[in-house]
Amino acid sequence: MHCLISGGTGLIGRLFCQRWLARGGSLTVLSRQLDKVRALCGESVDACKEPEEVERPVDVVVNLAGEPISRRWTERRRAEIRNSRLKTTEKLVRWTLVQRARPGYFLSGSAIGYYGDRGGDLLKEDSPPGGGFAAQLCRDWEAATLPLQQAGICVGIMRTAVVLSNRGGALPQMLPAFRLGLGGPMGSGEHWMSWIHEEDEVGLMLHAIDQHLCLPFNASAPEAVTNNSFARLLAKQLHRPAMMRAPAWLLNILFGEMAQELLLTSERVEPRAALDSGYTFHFPTLVQALADLVNGGSATSGARA
Repeated sequence: MHCLISGGTGLIGRLFCQRWLARGGSLTVLSRQLDKVRALCGESVDACKEPEEVERPVDVVVNLAGEPISRRWTERRRAEIRNSRLKTTEKLVRWTLVQRARPGYFLSGSAIGYYGDRGGDLLKEDSPPGGGFAAQLCRDWEAATLPLQQAGICVGIMRTAVVLSNRGGALPQMLPAFRLGLGGPMGSGEHWMSWIHEEDEVGLMLHAIDQHLCLPFNASAPEAVTNNSFARLLAKQLHRPAMMRAPAWLLNILFGEMAQELLLTSERVEPRAALDSGYTFHFPTLVQALADLVNGGSATSGARA
């Protein structure tokens, strides 16, 4: 199968490319930096700047493109975040619709920010969207795929939680302070955190493609935890205390609106669609995920399949 992917040079995109190629598939990566694609994604992949340059029929489109959201949100930054997601999605949608042989599956990114700050509510795929910049961004991002759905193309919408990886993302930013015994919860620590190990993120992507999941699905581990629990379990893996709480007022000064919508928001998400479709998580608990990523897999029950 031939896959066209946007965002292939990103954290999850690179791992997806590795796994896709290992299964014997072929890849074309959309990128503005063509010279870096093969070094990051694999020597056998093709690279192009625009989908119109793809020379072979495409079976699957994977749309992961988007500027990082975890930086302070200025007006300019908000525009960059929106444009990087919506314009790329709209471009891929238009391209897909005019193909003589249309791709059979279109997997598009989104995030659990769709649900907004919901306290302790258990959030499933049919839960209503929330408010705020992140929620509206996700709603618009998902809505950009509606022309495909109206044309009868199978579209999967992946609402991703915090991805845990030792190659990038949130975890490596936390580790230095926690290793020094200076880590701890954020704010009250009572807000819920939903997360997913990078291997399950990619595993779920491949599962969605294989099963043709034509619906939104939460890419989140079955075990959501409070921020207090996350800090305690991470510190325990490192044999350190977790007593240095970052007060909400300080986070608000440092990160502004982003602190409330990303760092302190409460989203207790359940991956109901993934579980109902038969996906088995390799790292269903945070203990297993952190043991693998921080200590090289000392929790053997969470070993990769």
